[in-house]
Amino acid sequence: MKSPFLCTQTGQFLKTNLLDTRRALLNMTALFAASVFCLTLSGQAIAAEQTKVTVTTSADATRMYHVAFNGAPRVSQVVSQGAAVIRANANNILAHNTDTVYWQGAGLFDTANTPELASLKKAVTDNLNKLQEAWQEDAEKHASVTALSTFLAESHFQSRIQVPLDEDFYLSGSKLNPLVKGDLMLVLPSRPNNVWVIGAVAEITDADFQPDYVANDYVDIAETLNTFGISDVTVIQPGGELEIHQTAYWNQIPKNLAPGATIFVPFQGLPSELSSLNRDIPRLLQHRVM
Repeated sequence: MKSPFLCTQTGQFLKTNLLDTRRALLNMTALFAASVFCLTLSGQAIAAEQTKVTVTTSADATRMYHVAFNGAPRVSQVVSQGAAVIRANANNILAHNTDTVYWQGAGLFDTANTPELASLKKAVTDNLNKLQEAWQEDAEKHASVTALSTFLAESHFQSRIQVPLDEDFYLSGSKLNPLVKGDLMLVLPSRPNNVWVIGAVAEITDADFQPDYVANDYVDIAETLNTFGISDVTVIQPGGELEIHQTAYWNQIPKNLAPGATIFVPFQGLPSELSSLNRDIPRLLQHRVM
């Protein structure tokens, strides 16, 4: 015959174990639910981290294409996909399999309005307005500044991501192939046939590209305002690279200009508080979309 005391102890022990087991199961259920919830949130976050790329041939093109990547792609992937889209939608195929993309003028831009670019653009715009006021008594200089202000106002600017964009560069197996992310714009233009001359000139000059011309040849075409001669100009190559080209007879070193380049002729006799314009305008033009 079993002892009542033993039965009572056994019952309490079983009850306690059952309660502990129930608590453990509840805790496991809660942990599982939390894990599922976290995984769901992670999946949503991954989906939300898509990199979207608008592909176009120019800032004012009527047709634009869109490519999306999960996560952050390599530049080579963006270039390859973008080129495939442009080629697939080209109106015609150039002779001798010539590429429809002018890689020297290609640009990858962050479409977000970065504070640095916004600040630079505002500084240039404000200082050009002040220069117009300072030179309002000189009709020729005033007209030159007005023309430059109009040129910049009609241009499209985005934050340029300075990376190589030639497709062959990546096909050769370059180790320089960074990740990019965000809302991007890839501009893959066709080859232009002009060179811009802007800045201290009587009027903005859209000169025909000549393969044997150097900066001084294009400057000679434009009527400059500098009465003391020009020793150098700033060249913004179509890919956004900044270069100083010497133009005086005593310091000239011939350098190539690519089709689509912009030559900025610096202003002379600027008020001291506006002297940064000769530096800031070329920096802004680096972010100009072809």
